[in-house]
Amino acid sequence: MTPRLLQVLLGLSLLLNTFVLVGFVYRSWIAPPFEMDWPPPPPRGAPGLPGQPGQPGGPRFNPVEMVAHDLDLDAEQRKVMQGLFDQYAKARRDRLKEIQRVREQTAVEMRRTPIDMARIDGLVDQVSLLRGEQQKETLRTLTQLEPTLRADQRERLQRLLVDRVAPPPPPPPPYRPPAGAPPRPPQ
Repeated sequence: MTPRLLQVLLGLSLLLNTFVLVGFVYRSWIAPPFEMDWPPPPPRGAPGLPGQPGQPGGPRFNPVEMVAHDLDLDAEQRKVMQGLFDQYAKARRDRLKEIQRVREQTAVEMRRTPIDMARIDGLVDQVSLLRGEQQKETLRTLTQLEPTLRADQRERLQRLLVDRVAPPPPPPPPYRPPAGAPPRPPQ
């Protein structure tokens, strides 16, 4: 490499480094900080925005409210069923608090040095019983909706109950011959 070419490359490198350094100094100490033009957060009560039930960031629907939402109830039907919804929501909250209390008891039992499996088994059975009661209460409440529904809503309710309570079984896995079995002959 000729000394002249080496001097030109070093000069270009020095020039590039100078521009980078000047840009850094200007951006850090001289130029005002740039403002991010983010929109303000939406109000909590705006329809269809976070904060509404069933929307991201909002309270979650319980199973009965989800079915009611899927049935597209009109305002009059919702008004008639509001007492039922409130009663179900209160019972559900109370049952979930009870389940949480039993889970905490289970955690305390599991931290003990000699683990008492008989006690833990009883607590697990208690949680299972509470969950079963919750499912029964959900089904009871959903069947109480039926008299106030239109015919098309009743049909949709029946389909939703079957789909959510007793979904179809998963498809069987593909057939695999047992290990060591002779391969299938070609067809």
